[in-house]
Amino acid sequence: MDKFLEDISRNLTSFLQKDFEDYKDFSAEIKNIKNMYMELVKGLLTGEDLSSLKPKAFLFGRYLFQHDISYMLLLDIDDYIFPFVIERLSNDENLLKEIHKLEDRFRFLENKVAYGYLTENIKQDKNWIREKLRIIKNSESTLKPFVKDHLIWVNKVLEDIRKLRSKSSVPIGHNKCDLGKRLEESEGLGIYDEYRDEIIVLHKKIHGSALQIYHFMKNKDFKHLLLEYLEFFNLIGKFVSLLGLTFAVMYEEDANIDPLTKVLSRRSLEFILSSQFHIAKISKRPLSIAMVDIDDFKRINDQYGHQIGDAVLRKVAGFIQDNLRKSDFIFRYGGEEFLIIFPFTTKKDAVFVMERIVKKLSGLKLKYGDFEGNITISAGIASIDDASDMYTLVSKADKALYRAKKAGKNRVSV
Repeated sequence: MDKFLEDISRNLTSFLQKDFEDYKDFSAEIKNIKNMYMELVKGLLTGEDLSSLKPKAFLFGRYLFQHDISYMLLLDIDDYIFPFVIERLSNDENLLKEIHKLEDRFRFLENKVAYGYLTENIKQDKNWIREKLRIIKNSESTLKPFVKDHLIWVNKVLEDIRKLRSKSSVPIGHNKCDLGKRLEESEGLGIYDEYRDEIIVLHKKIHGSALQIYHFMKNKDFKHLLLEYLEFFNLIGKFVSLLGLTFAVMYEEDANIDPLTKVLSRRSLEFILSSQFHIAKISKRPLSIAMVDIDDFKRINDQYGHQIGDAVLRKVAGFIQDNLRKSDFIFRYGGEEFLIIFPFTTKKDAVFVMERIVKKLSGLKLKYGDFEGNITISAGIASIDDASDMYTLVSKADKALYRAKKAGKNRVSV
């Protein structure tokens, strides 16, 4: 058995070193992953009682989540190691009868690791829900009660999962909650059709996913429960983000639109940025932001007056917005500063977009009253790779903007 375990360990090392490309950011954890996995495999092969393996597998799952390592890594390892184990056992007639039993033990391992991973995941997500409820607490939008109620509904689903209650404590049908009923009505909460249709589809998917979650809980199938849960919360993130966009775009009377520049106001920034940040984190997709400032704006205001200054602000805001994608967000951050969110965009691509805008704007000759000349902007870029939370992300972009200013303005810095 010792020789067999050594061969498995060698194969595992080969996998982690050669085929770890997708997980290269976690190379520092390879040794710990190998040791923990091998301890579990040794227990599986030597017939260790499953009740004693259960807490080890649970802790392994928690470890993976706490170190930002995907649960899919375990499945990839099993897919690589298990065929090798089966091949070796097949060469020994005395062990052939153990193959089916061993396969069940490996599935047990995946199931219990998934449960450990899930419990840690839920802790984080419950904190996210609390933060979302805090953000919308002071909102006066007509959508507020429905968003709040739905987040509370999600929180109760999470509590059911945490306590492994296979009988739901909340209605599961998409048409049984107030938001679902109102969305199906002709007025659709007054939401434009382009948003309403997408919200309806997402809402139905969320409730359908919840139904699957309770099914997997009933069967104690934690592996598929975890995979479904990850999809469930990904949908929740998109849903909240889309509703956040609806808050910002549809209710100008709530002051979510800056009255001067007609771009989104800072009031709506926290809700939308936090949603986009969470979506990027759970989906492992890129996210970048840009902090933008109009160069020498104080001089224009002082020399030509606030009316000219306001005209310049409107022109720059409109120009930037016209040169962004529909999926991007631009906010008036304060004074002559703007913040842009680039969902699913790498830092390199965000730099490319902003450099194009900076160059294009600097080539325009503007004339307002006594003012005639060129307007330039500077921008600082930061990405989700630079920050553990959205406040750090904004701070990084602000520091990059300072570097652009210091380097001579009319440029983009990272």
